[in-house]
Amino acid sequence: MKNIYAVLDIGSATLKFLVAEISNINVNVLFVKTIPSHGVKKGIIEDDRILTRDIRKVIDEAETFLETKITSVALTIPTIKAKLYQSDSSVSLSETGSKITSDDIVRVLRLSSKFKRSKDEEVVSIIPVRYHSDKGATIEAPIGEVSRNLIVDSLVITTSKELLYPYISVVEKCGIEVLDITINAFACAKEAFDAVYLQEGAVLIDMGYKTSTVSFYKDGYLQYLTVCQVGGYDFTRNIAQNMQISMNQAEAYKIKYGSLDVTKGQNDIIHTTVVEGQKRDYTQQDLADLLNETAYEVMNKIKEKIDVIDNGGKYETLIVGGGGELERLDTIASEVLECPVRIYRPETIGARDMSLVASIGMIYYLLERKQIVGEYTPSLVLPDITSTMSIRFKGLTKSTPKNQSGKVSKLLDTFFSED
Repeated sequence: MKNIYAVLDIGSATLKFLVAEISNINVNVLFVKTIPSHGVKKGIIEDDRILTRDIRKVIDEAETFLETKITSVALTIPTIKAKLYQSDSSVSLSETGSKITSDDIVRVLRLSSKFKRSKDEEVVSIIPVRYHSDKGATIEAPIGEVSRNLIVDSLVITTSKELLYPYISVVEKCGIEVLDITINAFACAKEAFDAVYLQEGAVLIDMGYKTSTVSFYKDGYLQYLTVCQVGGYDFTRNIAQNMQISMNQAEAYKIKYGSLDVTKGQNDIIHTTVVEGQKRDYTQQDLADLLNETAYEVMNKIKEKIDVIDNGGKYETLIVGGGGELERLDTIASEVLECPVRIYRPETIGARDMSLVASIGMIYYLLERKQIVGEYTPSLVLPDITSTMSIRFKGLTKSTPKNQSGKVSKLLDTFFSED
């Protein structure tokens, strides 16, 4: 049975759905779709009915394209309510030692969640960072090693129950199970960062529509998370206000002409506004000037958040997310943040879009998790053994809030039951 998984990334502006096959360490994209999302504001679900309709719409399209039934999705949720904890737990295997199994690791990870936290918090992910056995410390799961004890240093990520449960519920209302969950920031890191970045220190800026998430990684841990109330919306709003046009038209200009390079097509007129009989022409240079001004404002607000990290140390920084899709944004960011900054775009064929970093990262998250917790049941089964290759080539041409019940309890109990 092929390892094929579906990922759902629900944002305030867009909904991303990706289906991919894991082959060894490669990710082969079989289907990907981005559509506008409705019913979500700043990461909080306000209308689950309309959001359920959007999710069902994109799943139906994927099922038609792949000619099969999708039964589960891996879900990335917003970072806005997330909290981080470092934990370590241990279990005794035997006095003489026995071989470490994945069940032993799961048992230790469950123990890692047993700490005092607020009643409103729910554990989302427990990520093992370092293992300690009789042979010493390692970042690789020591499955099969003989040891008398097993200690695991782990990162525990929690979020608000009021945020988490509606996300799970809205997926299940579509008749789909939730395969696994993590926060958007951590999923992005699984795609954008390698082990060196995670150890030596790096910053990730995920620019969304109205908010941007700043996360800091060092010593293998996600150590700092914060949300800044700026994003792609700020650029669109400034265009709309200055040119006196609608937000939809401003967004269209930003997508078509959006560049921070004031020398590109500087005299080309892109819009004319008439106010009280007076005409005003706007050129590409006018647009670039507006975008430049906004970029400095946005990055200075983000800098205020980054300056508190690790006593103000300067770390290489990556920008991901659909809100960062502006040419030369990394140049201005480097100037403002006073550190190396680069725009990160996935290299996976069929998904080379900044807004898909979290979706691709979630696939790698599943790949790592199954080494620890065992195989996941695939999200779908293709009709025949030749479908994967044919679909891959076809795909390249296409562009209950506070109460757990049913499958919600089952999902959350996978790691965090008392047993």
